[in-house]
Amino acid sequence: MALSRTAEKAAKKIDAALANYDLSDQEKSEILSIIGKSLMKTVEETTEASREAAVICCGPEADLAHKIAEEVERKKIALIANLKALR
Repeated sequence: MALSRTAEKAAKKIDAALANYDLSDQEKSEILSIIGKSLMKTVEETTEASREAAVICCGPEADLAHKIAEEVERKKIALIANLKALR
């Protein structure tokens, strides 16, 4: 599923969950911002864990570990850019 479709579904679910509360658009925006920042932090932490795993698993093959780590980093940057574009 595309990131934009996933985000759209999540936004609809969040909006429905918040419908019962008397929140201003500003408050809803702040909540969505918090969720977005949390997602980005999770992506960054997961990327770091993946990099560490690559280095541990490919210890003797340091070049391969670095190539894997670089690819993981590129994917992380692309995902964060996509998340930021959804704001």
